[in-house]
Amino acid sequence: MQTYSYTIVIIVSLFFFGIVYWNFRKFKTSLEGYVVDRNNVNSWTSISTLVSSILGAWILFSPSEAGTWSGINGILGYSFGQALPFVAFAFIGTRIRELMPSGHSVTEFVKYRYGSLGHSFVAIISIFYMLVFLCAELTGISSAANMIGGIPNWITALIIGLCASTYVVVGGIKASIFTDKYQFRFILPLIIIGVLTIYLNSSVTKEFNNLDNGLMSFSNWTGGKFGLTLMIAILSANMFHQGLWQRIYSVTDNKTLIKSFTISGIIVIPVVFIFGFIGILAVGILPEDANHSIVLFDTIMKISPQWVIMIFLVLAVMLVASSLDTLFNSISSIIGTDLKDFLSKDSNSPFTISLSKAMKITPYLCLIPAVIIASQGYSVLYLFLIADMVCCAILFPVFFGLYSSKFNGNDAVISMITGLIIGTLLFPNPDLGTFEWFKSIPYSGDLFASFYMSFISSVLITLILFIKNNISSRQGFVFSSLNKNISSLD
Repeated sequence: MQTYSYTIVIIVSLFFFGIVYWNFRKFKTSLEGYVVDRNNVNSWTSISTLVSSILGAWILFSPSEAGTWSGINGILGYSFGQALPFVAFAFIGTRIRELMPSGHSVTEFVKYRYGSLGHSFVAIISIFYMLVFLCAELTGISSAANMIGGIPNWITALIIGLCASTYVVVGGIKASIFTDKYQFRFILPLIIIGVLTIYLNSSVTKEFNNLDNGLMSFSNWTGGKFGLTLMIAILSANMFHQGLWQRIYSVTDNKTLIKSFTISGIIVIPVVFIFGFIGILAVGILPEDANHSIVLFDTIMKISPQWVIMIFLVLAVMLVASSLDTLFNSISSIIGTDLKDFLSKDSNSPFTISLSKAMKITPYLCLIPAVIIASQGYSVLYLFLIADMVCCAILFPVFFGLYSSKFNGNDAVISMITGLIIGTLLFPNPDLGTFEWFKSIPYSGDLFASFYMSFISSVLITLILFIKNNISSRQGFVFSSLNKNISSLD
């Protein structure tokens, strides 16, 4: 099994590196072209790149892990929660394109809306979220390869990470979108084949008889709370996913934007639900002390023949590559859009060269901590929850600026920090219990309370400051000079 596992990890990773190198070996991209493929992506390609970018290897780990203890309510919340960002961008994406037709990122919007302090705060959190996403993806695939073939975690993370980061450096976002088209054609058929084999190789009736009745009960409040938590968590985090912002500007027009984001949202709902449901079945298949972080692969190893295990490993490598290239390019694009105003735009200037190098070295710098963290084998779900809570705390203050031109940057930062502090004090430990030093705080360790109190507190502080400063009740977005301030990277 180890030989097969090594072969799959190396060949699949090199395949995508190879097709990018062959198609982009003579391609010279500008800094602008590295960040966004502006107004050039049709509906089909947009759906391919959206689904491939968002459906990373996490779908093989987080939904099934959630299903083992949150049950049907939890995975329903997970499924619909994953579709919410697509719905949100379908609504506000057209507005963003109208207000910032030459824009690139959420941090860019914050910079011109709230100033340097708010911009720095949001940029750090946005990069933090995507780094956690990166670490979670490599952790998941490394744990799976280790279980199946005994490959050390750091080796799997390094092989896949190096291939993905290098082809992104070669072709930028165009390379990411290009590979997404191929990955999308393979991913969905492999998911269908793999899932069918699991259900065919398991006795569903028998597994249900071994389940705790609460897992399949719609009255299970524990699962319901977790489902509601995931809905706000996933929405908040993905609103700061630079990859989605880049794809808003890449589609040809607003009609294409609405169509592609809506269809992508519909596609992800059944995919997440199916893998979450496998987690529920796994409770009836595996012993009580099974590792829930990798419960899907644990189940496959127990009930499926070797060829099915290999299919899932191929699927996992493809999924992680599809999300990694987006994350690498997204993080480096924030570096580029945020530094461009401070460095010369003269193509012969050493400063411009430094900016270009900074953007292209960023994926490799991100890979270092990601490989280290992936080698530890942490829970993929818990890693996501940390980043989600941080984004939840800043969601309302950031996007309140879309509808109120009078809310200032200092007030926004105060609201964000308040939400972040409260969410942190209530956030659970990796076992979803209470940290020892926070036990005296009411609702400490309650995931639901952590997320919603974080969000609600930031909303309340935002509105209190808005009223306290005697700001006019007239709502709207009034800054006609915004477009003048957003210059091209070229």
